[in-house]
Amino acid sequence: MQLKTDKCPKCGKHNTILPSNNPLVQGVCVYCVTSSLDYGNLEHGDYFCRTYNLPFDPDRWVSLSTNYKEKTFEEYIKWVAAENKDTLYWDNPTSDLWKKLNDEWKLNTTHEELLSKIQPIKEGFLLRNRIKWGVNWSFEEIIMLESLFVNTLKAHDISNPMQIDAIKKACKMSVMLDRAIISQDSKEIKELSAAYSGFIKTANIDELIVASNNDVISTVAELCDFIEKNNFQMEYYDNVERDVVDATINDIKEYLRTLVSESVGLELVFETINNAAKLEAAKEKDNESFEQVSLEELYKNAVDRQNEEFDQELEQDAKDDFDFEDGDDDEFNYFG
Repeated sequence: MQLKTDKCPKCGKHNTILPSNNPLVQGVCVYCVTSSLDYGNLEHGDYFCRTYNLPFDPDRWVSLSTNYKEKTFEEYIKWVAAENKDTLYWDNPTSDLWKKLNDEWKLNTTHEELLSKIQPIKEGFLLRNRIKWGVNWSFEEIIMLESLFVNTLKAHDISNPMQIDAIKKACKMSVMLDRAIISQDSKEIKELSAAYSGFIKTANIDELIVASNNDVISTVAELCDFIEKNNFQMEYYDNVERDVVDATINDIKEYLRTLVSESVGLELVFETINNAAKLEAAKEKDNESFEQVSLEELYKNAVDRQNEEFDQELEQDAKDDFDFEDGDDDEFNYFG
């Protein structure tokens, strides 16, 4: 099996032809193979070897793909021709495992790329936060300090500078306390615990935690208290007495209904109450009308109305005099 340059039967271009060991499959050029298959995918590698009837070695495939990238296919054929002269055929009873292995391979590759890129980010993070926290902290401890400090400020919305300073000191005491616990130094643990409690008290963290917890309903008693304070009443639609309180309320309602409906002389009382209510409503309407129309306007309207009536009377008198004079002329002409 030797690679040679010739016209590709698939694309028609002159390129390096990958020879096939399968009498039913014709070899094609490197470009056609690499454009159809992914060298970084073990399933594709297995498919290529199965098609070309070549033995598939996943370890060798991963090694070649890491070093040769796009040339993996031709380099793999060279390796097969050099190392497996007696077994030039595909035999892979574990092909169903390649997908799982391929996922793991991609995961490892991703982690490797991230680790290669994280060093500049890590150095910048350390530089900024050692200015803030000091130089006597490891990378992991600075992450703990920053996370604890930022989350505490966000949780309680703290802006007082002295309170913020006390919280920073409490964060440092917390990390130092973790150190002492790991080293199992009981004396240091006791001292740091006392110091930590003191800074927590100075920063009023306990009060903030209690205040924040008051906004959360965590027990049935708190739920009942909240419901009662918001005047919630459970509605029942089956008219069933639930307890002695419901029975007592129904008895009181029934007693009042009987007392009102069967009492003598209540009709007159109700009529008096009704008349008083109507009178009060009329007074309210009068008051509203007085408030809407001023006295000056009422006086002006009365004067205008009086003048209008006086003008109408004068006009009517003048008309009557005119009609009388016309009648005299006619009578005089008639007798004449």
